[in-house]
Amino acid sequence: METSPNGTEPAEESTGITAANAYGKSLRDLIPSLSSELKRITESIRTRNIQHNQKKTLIGNTDIRYEDITIYPLVANGADGAVIRIDDVTERVQMEELMIQSEKMLSVGGLAAGMAHEINNPLAGLMQTADIVTRRLTDTSIPANKKAAEDAGITIQAVQNYMQQRGILNMLSALKESGTRIADIVNNMLSFARKGGDRKSSHSIKKLLDRTLELASTDYDLKKHYDFKLIEICREYGNNLPPVQCESSKIQQVLLNLFKNAAEAMREANTPNPRLTIRASHDTQRNMLCVEVEDNGPGMDELTRKRIFEPFYTTKPTGEGTGLGLSVSYFIITENHDGELTVESQPGAGAKFSICLPVSIGR
Repeated sequence: METSPNGTEPAEESTGITAANAYGKSLRDLIPSLSSELKRITESIRTRNIQHNQKKTLIGNTDIRYEDITIYPLVANGADGAVIRIDDVTERVQMEELMIQSEKMLSVGGLAAGMAHEINNPLAGLMQTADIVTRRLTDTSIPANKKAAEDAGITIQAVQNYMQQRGILNMLSALKESGTRIADIVNNMLSFARKGGDRKSSHSIKKLLDRTLELASTDYDLKKHYDFKLIEICREYGNNLPPVQCESSKIQQVLLNLFKNAAEAMREANTPNPRLTIRASHDTQRNMLCVEVEDNGPGMDELTRKRIFEPFYTTKPTGEGTGLGLSVSYFIITENHDGELTVESQPGAGAKFSICLPVSIGR
């Protein structure tokens, strides 16, 4: 076993227990996380076969880590035992998840674009027809409307009274609103197929964050369900942050989506003293500008965390979400801006979304 830079063995460094102090103590006391492996260890010693447990999940106070555990049976001097090898594979697992997520986004891109174009044409006709019907039923300034009513032996006002009493105008308004919602979904689907163009320019991440927070506080759709101003906003911006090369409107779209999701999650969980912490820092080693959006809401379980960026995956009730918001955000960051979008969360401990974008060229 190799020694670490400070001269200690890796096992001593990770557990904080020296080999001398570990002698004679049970494995359960030394490394409690291995308690669940005792049956596997016994089986390995009994059968003299190597046992594997890959990607074992360890939930810490601030993050989630993964370990590969390999148990080798050992027979020495007539005594049976086992050698346990523990490999921290957290970075590898996270990289695999990013690769899988990226492949999902790429594969769904072509499908989403095709569906969107097929929906767009009849949708445009539907919404245009709804507008024309509304104008012909309500606009008294159009001579043709008056003439048609008179030729039918009625007045345009009588037609309007009938429409009002039967709630037809409200139906037309609902039809138009539904069409607008579908159009928004179609635009989101089209975002899957669009790679970043040449419209990127340098922007201050502080200004983008502040403008988006201001937009969230005045957003009508958000205020209908939850007043964003009731949330405590903590800004933790680093000094001398370099600009980022990006399409500001798309980055604001991603940020606004994260802010909305956090607000809705905290509202649904009735989180006391809801708080949103926004951090911005410069990762000098990778030369990337990183933004963290962290809430103190209900958090999410491991299955939800792994699927949160999948297209059409949603935890909201039927009719309240399309499952496209975060998947579109992921596509915007990773495909359009060559960046990274990740999430850390545990049930009852809030959620933290991290965005990393390449720093502007020439900085």
